[in-house]
Amino acid sequence: MTPPRPALARAALALALALGMAACSRGPKAIRYGQDECAECKMTLVDRHYGAELITAKGKVHTFDDLNCLLTFQRRDATNPGSAASLVVIAFNRSGVFLPVEQAFFLRHDRLHTPMGSGLAAFATAAELETARTELGGGGQVIRWPDFAKSP
Repeated sequence: MTPPRPALARAALALALALGMAACSRGPKAIRYGQDECAECKMTLVDRHYGAELITAKGKVHTFDDLNCLLTFQRRDATNPGSAASLVVIAFNRSGVFLPVEQAFFLRHDRLHTPMGSGLAAFATAAELETARTELGGGGQVIRWPDFAKSP
């Protein structure tokens, strides 16, 4: 058996390093609607207006179809403090755009038909939220992320 050629060995090493670095990514990963499964309710994500991810300190990404699922999962995992390095949500009117939960503006409205019935949608700005609220006929409740920790 002949030893591998140096160029081939270097290429294999570079590929292994690149794959290893990608696996350790600490950021959100694009949601594959129609394929990805919610980590909480196990439903397939299909509505591009909704979605969330919990990224652990080790880089593992848990995907959710509805904010209720994220909250349920996070509360159950509260026995493991520090496991969530970051939480991100899909902007309702910006398909595929993730927002850190601390920066998002949330609207709870009975006319928002969310995957698990939470009626919650995330927006990048207060102005975008107000535009959506007007289109929904007014009403609803504006919530910021710290208020979720206080709700049951």
